Amino acid sequence: MVTQALTPTQCAADLMTTVPAVTRFLRAGIRRYGKPHLSLSQLRVLYFLRRRSQSSLSEVADYLDVTRPTMSAMVERLVQRGLIDRISDPNERRRIILTLTPAGEAEMTRVYDATLQTVADRLADLSEAQLQQVQAGLAILSDLFDEGLDGNRAEAQGVSRE
Repeated sequence: MVTQALTPTQCAADLMTTVPAVTRFLRAGIRRYGKPHLSLSQLRVLYFLRRRSQSSLSEVADYLDVTRPTMSAMVERLVQRGLIDRISDPNERRRIILTLTPAGEAEMTRVYDATLQTVADRLADLSEAQLQQVQAGLAILSDLFDEGLDGNRAEAQGVSRE
């Protein structure tokens, strides 16, 4: 049996097909557990702040790919609901620092844990070898695409990560 070598273009096409399907599955779970009181966008704000506490309004807006005024209105609603604290940066007067309140952390934990269980249930029928393959693939993708890694900053400056 002759197998043809996989090209980066073929792998990219498969990735571009699979990632949206996984994203739709995750978003459906998040919506299900975040209802009735939080939108998916609001939950994404909470998730981002859970991972990157003390982020600026601009950083969260960039993450969600929305304008600063749109993010400001969304943050205001989350502040009014007691899920986010908003303070001015003492070192830079125009910068707003956002953090989760204990209630925001509790809500994010509840939604995250329920969605995590839904994903785990979907993976439950995989063999140990298949789970290892999925984990290895995710580690590679994380290294390539995680915007928070120093390697991507070096790559953006034309420096090799190897």
